[in-house]
Amino acid sequence: MGIILYKEPKLEKPDMVACWPGIANIGVLAIDTLRGQIGAEELGEIESLDFFYPRRVIIKAGVLEDLEFPSSKFYYKRFDSKDLIIFIGEEQPADGGKMYAEGIKAYQMADLVLDVAERFGCHRGFTLQAQLFHSLIMH
Repeated sequence: MGIILYKEPKLEKPDMVACWPGIANIGVLAIDTLRGQIGAEELGEIESLDFFYPRRVIIKAGVLEDLEFPSSKFYYKRFDSKDLIIFIGEEQPADGGKMYAEGIKAYQMADLVLDVAERFGCHRGFTLQAQLFHSLIMH
C-alpha cells in the first residue's frame, strides 16, 4: 500500500482539492472538469490493490493478463503565485463491502492523500464530497 509519484515538481504554496464519488458523482465531475480545463498534469497515484477489488480481469488462454482497478490519482498545475494539487478517486474505499467510505480503509486512503499534501507543503485543502471530508477531519 502506498503512493507512487511520477514526478517531484517544486510547487509554490500549493492548495489541494480532493474528491471521490458521492451522490450522482457531482464532485468528481466538477473536479475532473476543472482538471481538464486548467491542463493539470499527472503527479502520481495511490496503489489500488489494497483498497479495491478488480473491476475487470483479463484472462487469455487460461493466463491472467491484466487486472483493472479503480484509479486514485493526483494531478498538479503550476500557476504564477500559488499552485494546485488535485486528488480524484474513482471509488470510495470501504470495509466489508459497504457502498460508502468508512472504516479503516477510508482512513488509510485519507491518510495517504494527506501525506501527499504534507510532502508538497500544501497550505489549504478543499474537498468536494462529504464523506472524504469526514475522513480527513475525523482522523
